[in-house]
Amino acid sequence: MAGEQILVVEDQRAVAGALQMRLRGLGYAVMAIAKDGREAIEKATELHPDLILMDIKLGDGMDGIEAAEQIRAVLDIPVVYVSAYVDQKLLERARETHPAGFINKPFTTKDLLTTIDLALFQRGERRAEPRAIGIVPNAAAEEPGKEAIVTSDIEGRVNFVSDSAKQLLGWRRKQIVGRPLGELIAEIYRIDTDTAAKIVERTLHLGGEERLTRPDDSGAAGDNGKIDVLTPLRDAQGQSFGVALKLTSNLITVPNAALARAIGKAIDALPVGMAIVNEDMHVIHMNTYARDILNHNRGLDCTNNRLSARDRNLDEKLRKLVAAAAAKARAGIEDGSDAMFIKAPMIRDQVEVIATPVAARQHDGEPTCVILYLFDASLERHVSHDVLTRLYGLTQTEGKLVQLLVGGATLDDAAQRLEISVNTARTHLKHVFHKTGINRQAELVHRIETGPAGLMIDFNDGH
Repeated sequence: MAGEQILVVEDQRAVAGALQMRLRGLGYAVMAIAKDGREAIEKATELHPDLILMDIKLGDGMDGIEAAEQIRAVLDIPVVYVSAYVDQKLLERARETHPAGFINKPFTTKDLLTTIDLALFQRGERRAEPRAIGIVPNAAAEEPGKEAIVTSDIEGRVNFVSDSAKQLLGWRRKQIVGRPLGELIAEIYRIDTDTAAKIVERTLHLGGEERLTRPDDSGAAGDNGKIDVLTPLRDAQGQSFGVALKLTSNLITVPNAALARAIGKAIDALPVGMAIVNEDMHVIHMNTYARDILNHNRGLDCTNNRLSARDRNLDEKLRKLVAAAAAKARAGIEDGSDAMFIKAPMIRDQVEVIATPVAARQHDGEPTCVILYLFDASLERHVSHDVLTRLYGLTQTEGKLVQLLVGGATLDDAAQRLEISVNTARTHLKHVFHKTGINRQAELVHRIETGPAGLMIDFNDGH
């Protein structure tokens, strides 16, 4: 929960007050309470809540179903019905309004939480825009209100997966939706498929809650394992129509979001193209330099987040290269990288691709990843003056001067290119000597080439 705004529609003041306190205790914000259908329409139109908790029977006049009908005609707000009893005729009317859920009175706090969470997730799915996938799964799944949820239909097949669950599991939606939930549970919790199927059946038909312990990073389930919850989904008559699996924490541990972002930035700053792909050539992460190579060399392509070579034969070779590296990764082999060259049609420039296995322990069903290093000799790279200024505390002019000297320019040439006098260039160089603890130009060049900034240098003349 992240303080989502909820409109409560309840004609009994005491019930409304108790419900308000319970919702606040769960972390939701109750923005208003409406006592009848007409007031519900007015407040929904005025306030635009994230969700409406609607009692069906509201005394005389307009009932909750009619109010929901009018609200949904003009506003995309999920409605969850709350009722102590609903006859068949009323139930059919309610279903025609396409509610986000039903809650039967009396209900538990867990019933309330599960139903509202699922309704809000489904609303988010309808409104979400595509997002790029980073190198590390999104740590937002650990934040309040970002729980990962997977649901199934009455036959036990997955029919919904939240964005957070998709990112945690490391699978694409098409790899999850439509599969038997029992298979998914077997892979996540490392139990046999028959046992997992029985757990789903038991939850579906007996209505009990199941607590599932996910293995820790050592592969053992116990006190260090993550405990998830499998709970039934019920309609207005209390009949189960599916189950919801709520993953309470990340499958892949990320110390914190700030560190994950820092790692991503560090990879982007590398002076070599790097792409992390799975066996289907789906790009998990691609750094800035790799994208520059793709933009420069038309022999490679990345369409729909999938890396390929434009030439059919080279593309087949690239796929085999990745498949071989993935096989090594699964076998625990960390070395033995293989390489190939990809040339663009009608262009002499070619890109060298080196595939390196990632031999990290993986969860069952988790796609194997491969690191591809991309090198394009036609792209000139020089030491960045920005890097120099940050590393050695140089001014912008001093950084540019050192950049030119390391690139082979004389002091006179550098002064001319910087449009300053030679004497001014000498003064700047003295300041550089003082900041770096060096007193000779040749020593300075050597220090830069062999130090941290030297990672950013790539000379085409063989240096």
